[in-house]
Amino acid sequence: MSNMHRLIIAGAVLALAGCSAVPQHEETQEQLPAAAETAEPLEGPLPEVELTPELLYQLLLAEFSGQAGALNLSASLYLKMAQETADPRLAQRATRIAIYARDLEVALPASRLWVELSPQNAEARQTAAALLISSGRSDEALPHLENLLHAAPGGESQGYMLIANLLSRAQDKAQAIALMEQLSAGQTDNPDALYATAHLAYQLDMHEKAEQLLDTLLARHPDHTQALLLQARVLHGQGKGEAALQSLQQALQQNPDNDQLRMTYARMLVEASRLAEARQEFRLLNRHQPDDRDVLYALGLLALEADDTTEAKGHFSKLINDSEHEAEARFALGQIAESRKQSGEAIKWYQSVPHGERYMEAQLQAARLIAQVQGLEEARRYLQELPLDSAEDQIQRYLAEAELLSTHERYEEAMAIYDEALVLFIDNRRLLYARALTAEKVDRLDILEQDLRRVLSMDPDNAQSLNALGYTLTDRTNRHQEALGYIERAYQLRPDDPAILDSMGWVHYRLGRLEEAIKYLQQAAEAANDGEIAAHLGEVLWVSGRKEEAMKVWNEALKSAPDNKVLQQTIERFNP
Repeated sequence: MSNMHRLIIAGAVLALAGCSAVPQHEETQEQLPAAAETAEPLEGPLPEVELTPELLYQLLLAEFSGQAGALNLSASLYLKMAQETADPRLAQRATRIAIYARDLEVALPASRLWVELSPQNAEARQTAAALLISSGRSDEALPHLENLLHAAPGGESQGYMLIANLLSRAQDKAQAIALMEQLSAGQTDNPDALYATAHLAYQLDMHEKAEQLLDTLLARHPDHTQALLLQARVLHGQGKGEAALQSLQQALQQNPDNDQLRMTYARMLVEASRLAEARQEFRLLNRHQPDDRDVLYALGLLALEADDTTEAKGHFSKLINDSEHEAEARFALGQIAESRKQSGEAIKWYQSVPHGERYMEAQLQAARLIAQVQGLEEARRYLQELPLDSAEDQIQRYLAEAELLSTHERYEEAMAIYDEALVLFIDNRRLLYARALTAEKVDRLDILEQDLRRVLSMDPDNAQSLNALGYTLTDRTNRHQEALGYIERAYQLRPDDPAILDSMGWVHYRLGRLEEAIKYLQQAAEAANDGEIAAHLGEVLWVSGRKEEAMKVWNEALKSAPDNKVLQQTIERFNP
């Protein structure tokens, strides 16, 4: 056959691959790992292989098998052709398809052959090492890791981190660390080796080991920024939040212009609820980086938390056209206007929130304000005309319209909305729970019990429904012992919930256990400043003969909840 009829196999492979349904290189963490992020051009001489009819048939069969979803067959055929032709491109394709198919039996030999045929190819080495590590054969990966360490484009610094990331997938953590230490033997003063090993230990949740390595590294290189940041994460991961903050604070004293350190420090202050200090750090960052959108957003949130609506508005106003923060910024500006009693402006901001995670929440807030300013019917019309993107949006709209009706004590109409919604969304737990609470308002305890029991049949550990059913049976029926069972189950699930503590106290009161009732009701009152809880606590204290304490509890509650009907009615009953 003449040279004109000789073709390099890669040409045929690439032509076929271009129309193949098999992804070229789309491995994910849930699939067998291939370490390389991008395809690397094959180096060295490539064999010129005659494209015989038999070989062409095998190529077509391999590709069409992949398109038909028979990935294991496709990978096996490519491996067989690679073995016959010694062409690394075929070994590369066999490896990639086998990885995508999660076929270790083909992926491992294919990757070995790929390395054998293209020994200087970093992607081949990296892929072979990753496959061996993920299959629990880390020791066999050592030669590949050694080659990668010295051949990494960015030098040994990049090589050590590349290896650390590969070893982080190892099944045997101790073996992974041992391999890393073996690779860095004799490099005890090498900051790159120490940092990469500490980083690996951190990734493997070996925090004490990471802390020891970082102590050694920072003793010799106290200004190593990445090590300082990693040390803070390690300490934080061990629950040593204060130590992490102190470490970062000390690092900032040495490196006051290091914005990366300061950003980490500011975020950890937020996590520690030290918001005033966090705000100061973000302000310093803002001076260095006035256009940084994340910093502006953080400053806006912190100002809002501090009730500094003027500063918050200034920050959020700069973000209304930023794709990442636009929705949050517009929503926050709506909140600010609402807090200033500027209902019209608030409505406009809420209505301007684009479709996405915040969209429906913003529209519901707008509808609530429209009801206050323009009337309930206008708010209902607004909700009914909203463009909706999903079933979830539709459910939220039903819930919002019914809640608006309930707020105006139009409970029968709210029940009709829930009935309509549950025809479309049968067994939706939020709709069932909401209808149950509304049913209590119209004395339909049969519907309340039916809906809450339905929720519990689907979700037996739903503490909210357990508590609602138990409280209603306590307050509206004589089935107090049965009610206690539901409330105790809720209490086991959420022992610190004020509403559940209140129910525990109320059911013990109904059962005549006054001391037990007072204990739970006092816990509830300490956990939440709530008028109804205060009404219950005061009633039990009064019945127990502790009338002065009862009056004190009620009078304190009236200061913060003067319009609470349950509180008012309770006081009138016992102290007219």
